[in-house]
Amino acid sequence: MALRHRAVFVVGFLLLVLGSFGLAPFLGRDFFPSVDASQILLHARTHVGTRIEETADQFASIEKAIRDIIPPGEIANIVDNVGFPISGINLTYNTSGTVGTQDGDVQITLKKGHRPTSQIIRSLREELPARFPGVTFWFLPADITSQILNFGAPAPIDLQIRGPDANANFKYASSLLRRLRHVPGLVDARIQQSRNNPAFNVDVDRTRGVTERDVTNSLVVNLAGSSQVAPTYWLNPANGVSYPIVMQTPQYQIDSLPALRGLPITAAGLLAPQTLGGIADITRTPRNAVVSQYNIQTMVQIYATAQGRDLGAVATDVRKILDETASDVPKGTQVVLVGQVSTMNAAFADLLFGLLGAVVLIYLLIVVNFQSWGDPFVASPLCRRPSPASFGCCLRRKPRCPSPPSPG
Repeated sequence: MALRHRAVFVVGFLLLVLGSFGLAPFLGRDFFPSVDASQILLHARTHVGTRIEETADQFASIEKAIRDIIPPGEIANIVDNVGFPISGINLTYNTSGTVGTQDGDVQITLKKGHRPTSQIIRSLREELPARFPGVTFWFLPADITSQILNFGAPAPIDLQIRGPDANANFKYASSLLRRLRHVPGLVDARIQQSRNNPAFNVDVDRTRGVTERDVTNSLVVNLAGSSQVAPTYWLNPANGVSYPIVMQTPQYQIDSLPALRGLPITAAGLLAPQTLGGIADITRTPRNAVVSQYNIQTMVQIYATAQGRDLGAVATDVRKILDETASDVPKGTQVVLVGQVSTMNAAFADLLFGLLGAVVLIYLLIVVNFQSWGDPFVASPLCRRPSPASFGCCLRRKPRCPSPPSPG
């Protein structure tokens, strides 16, 4: 029937195919389906500069609130990691966004038969910020599949603002973040870097015969130990082994600003030991909690993830906002959307290219078999000049193909 009405069949078939492509704008785009691994990884950040003991107390309250929100029958275990890891190697492989003593991770393992993990995360997103104002919460990929798809990033949407002017970059990032939070389906939006870390600015009076290097060496020995600037070793006469010794002022003796001013400063140019408050002015000032760079340029990162909406649609709205605020970008600054979004777009583009290439290759294969450029199209007149080498003549209404040779 299709061969008898070839024109109608081909036209109808093409209309059906083109009509199916019209549904593409209504389809969502995700790089990989979500995986319910019965695990939740929550990162919380209190006020930048909070002492580790205060952060631990705050996390104890957060853990209690989590146990109130999630029924006890669904929680198998909760583990908290507060502050910096002990080992620098662990910090190197930490991708949760820890930058100081105010950060911490909460790992939640769920029991079998629990509700969908996405519903539990949605409840935590709604309840925790209301119970702990001033604390920033975001959820990280907990399963190995999501971690691999993010390529180590803490969120699938990574908006990088790279430029030489750090102040202008942070200002633009703050205004951009306010607009991004109104995008439907975009959650956990935050600026990774912070410029509110409390610090002391020590302004040394070099007319007193000391330099910043002398003051720095004295402060390092008192506050962090002597292994960096003046390593000391003790030789054990029993076994002949040298052991490193680290000297440091006890932390409980430097618990106030007057105690800091009273630290002794020694230098070759001083006739007598001086105190820090006698040769320098100490003032409070905010500073960067972490400095991120890309090609030696200051970089500010805005992380976000999607909830209740496909990642492609959220990324499209993000790009619209970037286009609308293009005139506000500081001079010499680049705004780049990377992360899982860029990987997804590249994969979809390669997939479309591969699909088109496959169609072309199949068409060329049929051309070789039929020995004709038109025979692969059903609507074209077939076998006008039949030949034994042409397979297309078998598709005519009245084939004139020679009979196949008999076996043997």
